[in-house]
Amino acid sequence: MKRLHANLTYFLEGLICISFLSLFVMVILLVGLRYIFNSSISGANEIITILFIYTTSIGSAIAVGQRSHISINILEDKLSQGSAKYLAKLQLALVGLINFIIAWFSLTWISQTGDNLMPTLGAARSVVQISIPLGCGLAALYCITSAIVGLDKIKDGDLNQANSNFSSRDQDHSK
Repeated sequence: MKRLHANLTYFLEGLICISFLSLFVMVILLVGLRYIFNSSISGANEIITILFIYTTSIGSAIAVGQRSHISINILEDKLSQGSAKYLAKLQLALVGLINFIIAWFSLTWISQTGDNLMPTLGAARSVVQISIPLGCGLAALYCITSAIVGLDKIKDGDLNQANSNFSSRDQDHSK
């Protein structure tokens, strides 16, 4: 499972790098065409938007998998290491559950509205909309693998270091 987690992260990070490179090249190309040649590529702005949406969706799933998403860990810092690990697994379970629910309900939404066409490209909107269940599904998968493998944000030294910082700060204030 640890290998699956690492390989999936490696693959998705590579995909995001390629996507960012494509975004960069396309934006530079469009700016150059627009200001130098007074021309443009039809549908390129929609392609850039689609790439950005997929990059965000996959990137947020990676952030969940690495537990680098926004969090408020005041309670986590005050708990013992065992309780903090239990809380981290509970957080993973809740984040995984909400992502699974969003992915599940988005499939119904896509089946109802996905046949509408995008104005410039003429492609079905489901091409863009599928990024929601993809990103949420990957986030749920990351939550499962993180809970099984134990890739918690809390490491043995982190909590002890935080507690010693609080202790030394409290001693400084008492002087």
